[in-house]
Amino acid sequence: MTLEERKLRAEQANRLLNDPMLSEAFAEVRRAYTEAWERTNDAQERERERLWLLVKSIDRIKGHLQSAMEDGKLVDKQILEIQPKKKFWG
Repeated sequence: MTLEERKLRAEQANRLLNDPMLSEAFAEVRRAYTEAWERTNDAQERERERLWLLVKSIDRIKGHLQSAMEDGKLVDKQILEIQPKKKFWG
């Protein structure tokens, strides 16, 4: 992937993570899964495991987007290093 593609990917991830509707969706779905997990009883081990995995999946999706944003910060540093450095003579 080129630096430009990585930069675009980071910008897209940033837009998604800062989108109010998506943030609300992540929070609401995570909350619903967590509440359902808390309501399970001792005999519902499989259901608890399934709900826990769903909660972790949401965290992984957000983590993937955050990782793309962090990669964009690295790209910015790489672009600065690539650009020819101007010398100022006094």
